Amino acid sequence: MNTEPIIAIEGLSHSFGKGNAARTVLIDVDIHFYPGEIAIVTGPSGSGKTTLLTLAGALRSPQSGSVKVAGRELNGATGRTQLAVRRKIGFIFQHHNLLESLSAVENVQMGLEHEAGLPKGESRRRALDMLERVGLSDHAAKPPSALSGGQRQRVAIARALVRDPAIVMADEPTAALDSHSGREIVDLLHKLAREQGCSILLVTHDNRILDVADRILMLDDGRIEESSRALERLKKNMAATMQAIARYPALLGGAGGADAEPQVQQVQVTRKQIEDARRTAGALAARKWGESLLRRTAALAEAAEMLYHIEASSRTFCAAIALSGAVGTGSPADRLFQSLEFLLLSAGDALALEDIEDTERLAAMTGDRGEMMKTLREKQCDALGPEHAGTVGLFYDLTDVFSRLVYFLHGLARCWKEMA
Repeated sequence: MNTEPIIAIEGLSHSFGKGNAARTVLIDVDIHFYPGEIAIVTGPSGSGKTTLLTLAGALRSPQSGSVKVAGRELNGATGRTQLAVRRKIGFIFQHHNLLESLSAVENVQMGLEHEAGLPKGESRRRALDMLERVGLSDHAAKPPSALSGGQRQRVAIARALVRDPAIVMADEPTAALDSHSGREIVDLLHKLAREQGCSILLVTHDNRILDVADRILMLDDGRIEESSRALERLKKNMAATMQAIARYPALLGGAGGADAEPQVQQVQVTRKQIEDARRTAGALAARKWGESLLRRTAALAEAAEMLYHIEASSRTFCAAIALSGAVGTGSPADRLFQSLEFLLLSAGDALALEDIEDTERLAAMTGDRGEMMKTLREKQCDALGPEHAGTVGLFYDLTDVFSRLVYFLHGLARCWKEMA
């Protein structure tokens, strides 16, 4: 996950009019957009959404502050620089902006008009390929007047994406469409942009399409507030992973015979999931976001790192205790894992549901001096007996890790509740 922004906006303010008639629409905006990210900007009419889009798209010159796109500063930029930036962007507008005198394929070819040295045959081939990808290969020769509103917007998407832009900017792309067609258009744009690895910056009033976003930016009174769907998805994935790790005793404790391979494969899948979550959380935490998102991301990145070590400790312990022979129903290992499984599943539920009371109870039980954890350690380690003395250290290591994780979840839940 790239942590260098494709668009970096800092201290951006913008007004229309002069003197007493001046109206400020953007006030000291600081926001970064990243490669591959889908960001939706929403807010009431007149809040500055389209202004932000046109400034970031080099369609309007910044009055103050910094706007950098792909490393190029737009404040004070020459016309040549602005043109170079616009060539990295695919634009989609509310009313399509198709030329009625051209066919669908010719309109898509317009997206390639600045490609120096591109033969007309190659230009047409690429345009036809893109029309096929948006499901309009049978309508290539038709003028816009012969197409439905949804079909015209598909042509506009094809035109925006035909030259593989680094960024797609869309201004109210579903406003002129019914709910079904609007959903189809957004899903298509989402799919194609993901395939091509470009970023999407989309302005909309349509709350029905917010679920496709990695990040949602609310613009009101000239200021930005952020929320991140990517963080929410990561948090849910981590909660599910905690529940999967709780199954390790059953998987690894009996990993022998004909069922051994699928059991081990399940553990490998879980390991990959938590490694991916760890990398994703670290990459998100390295981004420059607003203070609220930054705090959430830092907390989640720390939790992902701790969960990574939880997985490793759990796996090591399960494998070692299985080799020791201290497994089976009613064994010391089985009794210990019943307790630890409860803690892990409870912690995962608390993380998923953001239940502050649950995490406070878990924190009290499993704090470094928690009597419950102390009793659990002593009772289970004593029950092992001298024949399993070599596993005592593993029990202590494992319960220590669980204590730290659950205690940390207490702070994580508080953080989430404060910013809800």
